[in-house]
Amino acid sequence: MKKGFFVILLLIMAVALTACGPSESKFYFASQTPTDNSSWVYWVVIEKKGDKVVGAEWNAFNIEGDANNTYKGMDKVAASKAGIYNMNSDLWWHEQAELVIDKFIESNGDVNDRIPAPAGVSITTGDFYTLAELALASDPVEKGNYKDGYHFFSTKASATDRAAVNFWDPVAEEIITAPVFKYYTFGSFVVVNGRIVLAYYDSAFGQYRLDLDSENKVKTHVVEIEGKETTLKVIAPYTSDAPTLYKTKNQLGLSYAMKRPNGPGAFEYFEAAKSAGDFLIENQKLPETDGDGNFKEVDGVTGVTITASDFVTLSKLIPTK
Repeated sequence: MKKGFFVILLLIMAVALTACGPSESKFYFASQTPTDNSSWVYWVVIEKKGDKVVGAEWNAFNIEGDANNTYKGMDKVAASKAGIYNMNSDLWWHEQAELVIDKFIESNGDVNDRIPAPAGVSITTGDFYTLAELALASDPVEKGNYKDGYHFFSTKASATDRAAVNFWDPVAEEIITAPVFKYYTFGSFVVVNGRIVLAYYDSAFGQYRLDLDSENKVKTHVVEIEGKETTLKVIAPYTSDAPTLYKTKNQLGLSYAMKRPNGPGAFEYFEAAKSAGDFLIENQKLPETDGDGNFKEVDGVTGVTITASDFVTLSKLIPTK
C-alpha cells in the first residue's frame, strides 16, 4: 500500500514539473551614459533561465546618428556585418564580440573570467564586462509591448536648411565660417523584452564649440565686416591643425548656448533631450504636444521647453510586437 502511494506521489510530481516547463527567460540590461565626447555608446543584454546564463548581446550606437555619413544610424554589429566598421584585423568586430560572449556564457556569467581573451580577440573587452556586471546586478527587465532590438529613426527626409554662420577663431585670429547644414532630429532606441530601455535623442547641427568664461558665458569678439562693427562668438581654443566642426547639438554641450546666461532657458539642449529620453524609458511613451510643439504635460520632463514634437514623432515609430 505504501509502495503504491509513493508511486502515485512521484507520478503527480512528474506531471507537475512537466506542466511547469523550462525556466522562463529573464533579461538584464545595462548601457553606458553618453557624453558630448562619446563616439560609440555600448550596451549589454543578458538572458538567464533560472541561475544559468543562456544568452548575451553586446552592441553600441553612434551618437552622431545619420549625421555621420559612414554609419548613418547603424548599430555597431550591423555596421561590422556590412563591412563598414573595418578594424583591419583578421576578424570583424562582431565576430570578436561573439567570441567574448561565447566565453561569458560558458563561464555562466563570471565577469572575473576575462583573461585570457579568446584567441583572435584584439578588441578591448573591458566595456563588455563592466556592463555585464552592472546588468547582472540590476532587476530583470519587465515585459513590454514593443519589438525587441535596436531601432533608429530620423526626420532627415524633412530636414530644413540652416545658413552659414561666422565665428571668431582665436588661434588663427581670423573669421571662421560654419557652413550651411541640414537641421533635423534623430533618435536611437533599444528594446529588451518588449520594453524601451534606452532612448537617445539628438539633432543634426553643424557648429564649433565655443569659448566660455568662468560663468559659462560665451565669449565674443568685435570685428569689422564691410566697414561695420560686428560681434562674433569666439570658438574654443584648439591644438590641432584646425578646429572640429561638430555634427550634433548634444556634441556641442553648453556651446549650444540655449540656457542662462547665454539664453532664456534653465536647461541646455542635451539636458532637455536626455530628460525626454528618460521620460520615455520610465513611462514607455511621451506626452502629446500642443500646437506649438511643446509637451502638454511637462511634469517629469524637466527642462524640455524646446520644440518636442519631433521627439514624439520618433518615439511613435518604434514598432510594437
